[in-house]
Amino acid sequence: MEAVLAAIKPGVVAEDVEASWRNVIQRYGLKKESRIGYSIGAAYPPDWGEHTISLRQGDKTILKPGNVLHSILGMWMDGWGIEVSETILVTANGCETLTSWTLRSTC
Repeated sequence: MEAVLAAIKPGVVAEDVEASWRNVIQRYGLKKESRIGYSIGAAYPPDWGEHTISLRQGDKTILKPGNVLHSILGMWMDGWGIEVSETILVTANGCETLTSWTLRSTC
């Protein structure tokens, strides 16, 4: 999650945020093919047609201040799994987490 938060700021392309996560997990021989997050909020109603920001390879959407993302870093293996998530606001200078379950941070 630290790599994801460090990557999120205005002007960054959605797929580059995903690449920051992928670069970390590859160091440990892990791989994840699906997205690691998506946009949320009133301007992004649920839509399986993927008309939202999607933190995955191939999404060229440029992040802007005011975008709100839900990053869900889940890895499910045989017999075990882990999932970490944050709600993230893109700010003028970076990002801010909107949840307080984990350490609240300004990116």
